[in-house]
Amino acid sequence: MTIHPDRTPPASGRFHPGTDGAISRRPLPRETIRHVLDSDRRREVVRCVLAADDPIAVRTLVGRLADAEQDPTVATTIHQLRQRIHTTLCETHLPLLEKHDIVRYDRDRNLVAPAANCAAFDSRLEFDSLDRPIASRLE
Repeated sequence: MTIHPDRTPPASGRFHPGTDGAISRRPLPRETIRHVLDSDRRREVVRCVLAADDPIAVRTLVGRLADAEQDPTVATTIHQLRQRIHTTLCETHLPLLEKHDIVRYDRDRNLVAPAANCAAFDSRLEFDSLDRPIASRLE
């Protein structure tokens, strides 16, 4: 039998949402939690990921954020807004959340799922959502 270490596992074997690293999870420092919660878009991404039963498509996240952020009095079109949101999610917010093991981001399939540290934000986001309406929380 030949072993091929250079072959990557199939996509279905690479991306499993949930708490696969929960046993080795270390608590996040307060500074990291504060930094994550400092961005309205990151808060909303974590909130959406926690509420979803399955991995959520980046396109779906972009749509939810754009719907909440759209202001008809601003000259920006919905297409431009969606492009801007998509860029910031893929280049800034999702990589940061992934770095801290809050979400799992499958770039090949454009899916986002909760990771080991995601549940740590559940109670924090629940109280935050009662304070302000979604449109005022988003960047």
